[in-house]
Amino acid sequence: MRIPRYSFALLLLLAISSVSSQFPRDFIWGTATAALQIEGAWIEDGKAPSVWDNLAHLPGFTADGSTPKVGPDSYHRFEEDVKLMKLHGVKHYRMSISWPRIVPQGKKGKPVNQKGVDYYKKVFKTLLDNGITPYATLYHWDLPMNLVIKRRGIESKYFVEDFLHYAEVCFKEFGDMVKTWFTFNEIWCMALLGPLKDRDRGRKPYQIAHNSLVAHAHTVELYRKKFNKDKKGKIGIVLNSSMMYPKKNDSESDRKAAERGMIYSLDWIAHPVFTGDYPQIMKDRAKGRMPEFTEDEKKLLINSTDFLGINHYFSELCTEGHNTDPHEYWGDRNVDTSKDPKWKRTDSDWPIVPEGMHDLLMYMYNKWTKKANIPIWVTESGMSLKEESRDAGVNDEGRIDYHKQYIAAMGRAMKDGANVGAYFVWSLLDNFEWWSGYSKRFGMVRVEYTDPPQRFAKNSLRWYGEFIKNVTQNQAE
Repeated sequence: MRIPRYSFALLLLLAISSVSSQFPRDFIWGTATAALQIEGAWIEDGKAPSVWDNLAHLPGFTADGSTPKVGPDSYHRFEEDVKLMKLHGVKHYRMSISWPRIVPQGKKGKPVNQKGVDYYKKVFKTLLDNGITPYATLYHWDLPMNLVIKRRGIESKYFVEDFLHYAEVCFKEFGDMVKTWFTFNEIWCMALLGPLKDRDRGRKPYQIAHNSLVAHAHTVELYRKKFNKDKKGKIGIVLNSSMMYPKKNDSESDRKAAERGMIYSLDWIAHPVFTGDYPQIMKDRAKGRMPEFTEDEKKLLINSTDFLGINHYFSELCTEGHNTDPHEYWGDRNVDTSKDPKWKRTDSDWPIVPEGMHDLLMYMYNKWTKKANIPIWVTESGMSLKEESRDAGVNDEGRIDYHKQYIAAMGRAMKDGANVGAYFVWSLLDNFEWWSGYSKRFGMVRVEYTDPPQRFAKNSLRWYGEFIKNVTQNQAE
C-alpha cells in the first residue's frame, strides 16, 4: 500500500526536528548519476565504445548478463529526468560527461564529436532552464576503449595529456553553463576494482592512482588559470571510503589494522592532494613499487581541490590481515575486513551504519579539510533495495530510513565542527550498476527496462523533495 502524501509531512517533521538547524541556507541538496550508467546510446551519434561498453558484452561479465547499451536511455529521455527533479524540488544535479562521446578516440589531437558536445549543451541548458544547477564529473570510469587498445589505458605515460585534451574541450564548450567540476570519481575503485582488475596487483594499482592524481593536478591548474579567471567556478576531486573500525576495541593489532585500512583507502588519494606526496607507510611497504611525483607535480597537487568530495555507503571491521604477499597492494595493506552481524544490510550486502558517516566526516575534517579551510561534500550516498515488482519498488521505505539516518549523522558531524557543504543522493535513477548490471536498484526513480524504458517516482523521491522544502523553510526562518 502506498503511503499517502500527507504522511510524508509527518515523517519529515520527525526526521528533521533534531538536525535541521545544522544545515546552513546555502547547503547543497542534490542527486547524482553517471553517464555510462544511465545514457545508453552506446555507439550512437558518433560516440565510440568505452571499456565498460565492450567488456560488458562478454558472457558472464555482469551478474545478469546485461550491458549499458540502452539502460534508462537518458540520452533520449533526459528531459523526463529533469522534469522529475523539478517536480519534486531537487535543484542540484551531479552528472558525468562521457569521454568517448566527446573525444571518441580519446587521444590528444583527435577530433571532437560535435554531436556529443551538442547533446550535453542541451542537457545543461534544460537543467538551467528548469532551475536546476548542474555539477559535472569529467571521469566516471567510461575510459575510451581505444585508449585501452592503443595506449594501455590509465597506466599509459600519455594518459595525462590525453585527459587534459578532453578536459579542455569540456571547459571550453560547457564552462559558461557548468560552474562546478569534479575531475575524477573514486580513484581507489579505478585502481583496484576496474574492469581489468585481475591484472598485475603489484604495480598497476599504484600506477593508475598516480597517473590519475597527476592528471587531476594538471586539470585543476588548467581550469584555474585559463577558464576560471573570475573565480566564480569550483573544481575538486571525489574520493570514496568506508569507515573502518577495529573489530575489538581493546585490541592494539585491530586498532592498527583499522588505521592502516583508512590510510590505504582514503589517505592514499587525499594525502597527495593536501601535502603533495603519498603517506610514508605506503611508500615504505611498497618498496619501490609506487611511482614518485616530481617536485613540480607535488607543487601542483598541494591544495588542488576547492572542496573534498566523498562517496560513502558503509562501514567495516578490521583485523590484522593474512595476505602477506610482499609484491602486491593487498599484501602491502594486509588488513582483513568483516561486518558486524548486528548491522542491517542493503541488497548489495553493504552494512547500514549511520555512525560511520559521522565518524568518516570527522576523520576527514580533522585530518585534511579543517587546516585547508575547505568544505567536505558528500557526493554519493544511498542504498540498493530488492524490488520484486514496480509497486514494491515504489514503496521504498527502507531507502527513506537510510537517508534519514545518514543525513542525521551528517548533521551531528556538522554540530561537532565538520564543515560539510553538500549531500548528493545516489542515485536519481535505477541504473547499470557495473558488475551487478541492472540487478541492484539504487534509484529514487524506478526504471522499468521496457522498450522504451519507463520511469516511476518512488516514495523516497517524494520524501526527499519534501525534506528539502522543509529544511529550506527552516533555514529561511
